[in-house]
Amino acid sequence: MREFGEKLIKLRTERGLSVKQACQKVGIPQSRLSELERGVRIPTVGQIEKLENFYEAGPDELSELAKKFELHAE
Repeated sequence: MREFGEKLIKLRTERGLSVKQACQKVGIPQSRLSELERGVRIPTVGQIEKLENFYEAGPDELSELAKKFELHAE
């Protein structure tokens, strides 16, 4: 999950946004975005979609990273 969190941090910092600014624009709680970036929480499908849309990530770019984590967690 660390790789997913690192990707989120990279996308956010490339845009010069704080966690608070990003979560306000994405529409998810600040605590949840922080947990996702630290890799301590698995994102929901809805959160992944919101993040991909906001960051204009490639098709399923974040989804594929999240799937890698889910496979290792089983």
